[in-house]
Amino acid sequence: MKIHVLLVGIYLFILPSCINGQKPAAPLKPGDPVPNLKLENIVNYPNETACLADFEDKLLILDFWATWCHPCVEAIPRFEKLQHEFGDQLQILMVTSQPTSSIAQFFANRDVSLPSVTADTCLSKLFPHNYVPHEVWIKDGKVFAITSEAEVTADNIKTLLTAQKSPFAEKKSNFDYDLTRPLLIDGNGGANSDLQYHSVITGYLDGIGGGGVYTDSLDRYKIRALNGTVLQLYRAAMRYQNKLPLTQSNRNVLEVDKATLLPPPNTAAYSPAARDYCHSYELIVPPALKAQAGKLMLDDLNRYFSARYNIYGVVEKRKVKCWVLKQKGSTISLISQSPSPSIDSSTPNRLIYYKQPFENFYRAVVNLYSDEPYPVIDRTGITSEIDIAFPTDQKDIRQFGAYLNRHGLDLEQELCEIDMLVIKPLN
Repeated sequence: MKIHVLLVGIYLFILPSCINGQKPAAPLKPGDPVPNLKLENIVNYPNETACLADFEDKLLILDFWATWCHPCVEAIPRFEKLQHEFGDQLQILMVTSQPTSSIAQFFANRDVSLPSVTADTCLSKLFPHNYVPHEVWIKDGKVFAITSEAEVTADNIKTLLTAQKSPFAEKKSNFDYDLTRPLLIDGNGGANSDLQYHSVITGYLDGIGGGGVYTDSLDRYKIRALNGTVLQLYRAAMRYQNKLPLTQSNRNVLEVDKATLLPPPNTAAYSPAARDYCHSYELIVPPALKAQAGKLMLDDLNRYFSARYNIYGVVEKRKVKCWVLKQKGSTISLISQSPSPSIDSSTPNRLIYYKQPFENFYRAVVNLYSDEPYPVIDRTGITSEIDIAFPTDQKDIRQFGAYLNRHGLDLEQELCEIDMLVIKPLN
C-alpha cells in the first residue's frame, strides 16, 4: 500500500488506496445508507474484525486520524471522556491507514482505551477526505453528519442522539485543489465569487486593455491598471486617492535613474525594448474599503517595487516654482447666472462652463498645461459655482493668463511649497 502525504501546517493530506480485496462503494454523503462493510485489523476491540451493522443501535462516530497529526492525538483524551460519559449510546471508532503494529504500540505507550481500525483503505474510500482529523457521524444505518473534530462535544452528541435531522453543515473536501497553483485561478480551491480581497501585480500582459475602477455584480470594488510603467502606476495610485494634480508630470519628482524604470522614448509598450518596464495591477476589496483603495494600491506598489527596484513613492512637501492662479481684481463676472449645470463643447477649441464648481475649471487649466515645467496651483480661494468660457488651444500659458485677466484672475510665477509625488531610492 502506498500512502501519499502532504503536510500543510498541522494537517495531513491523505490519499489512501484499497487493500484486503474489499471493493469500496462510491463516496457517501449525509443521508446516504451505509453498507454493512466488514472492518478488519481493529485494535482495542474484543475481536479483530467487526461489521458496521454491529453499531446500528448506537450513534457511531468514525474518527479518521493519524499518529503524526497533533490535533488528532490531542483529541483522544477528550473522545475517551465522551465515550465513558455516553456509554452504550455512543461508539467512537478511530480509523487510520497506519499499520496495526504501529497503532498497537502507540496505544500501549499512552494507555488509550478507544478502539481503532488500522491499515484501513476501504472506509477512507467510503468517506474520502483530504486532511485529518475528519469525523463521520452514522445513525440508524445512515450517514448523519460529516464534521471536524471540534463538533464532537457532549452537547452535540446529546442533540444528535435524538435529532431527526443533522444541525451541522457538511464538512466537504476538494480533491481538485492544487497547493502549487495560485488560489482560485481556474477554479483552484474555489470560485470567483469566493474572492473577497486580493491584489496582484504582473508583468506586461499581451492583448488586453480596459483599466479603471468599477464595482462588480458582487459589490466588490476594483482598481485595474494595465501595462503601465512604474511612474504611470504610481500616478494611478494618486488618481485613486483623489490627488489628481499629482498625476501630472510637473508634480512628479524622480530621484532615481530613469533608465532603470522607464522604457526608451517613443517605444510601444508591447515591443521587446519596452515590455519589461511595464506592469499590470489589480486590487479587489469589499465596499467598506473603497475609500482606502488608492492608499492600498500605493502600499502594494511600494512593497513590490522596493523589492524589485529598491525604490518607493511618497507624497512630500517640496518648494518648487509654480504658476499660481489667483484673484486680480473683481471676479463678479464669474458668478453663475445659469439655472442648471452644463458644459458646452460644441465650438472647436473652446469650452463653456455653466454653473460649474470653480474646482472643475481649475482642474481643466491643470490639464491644459500639464506639459508645462511648472505646475498650476489654485490660490484664488473661490469655492462658488461659476460661468466661464475659455480657449482650449492656447499653448502659451502667459497668453492664457492674459485672457483670465478679463475675469479678475491671473497666473503668476511664484516659489511655493506644495505636495509632490516623489519616487526615491529606498536607502
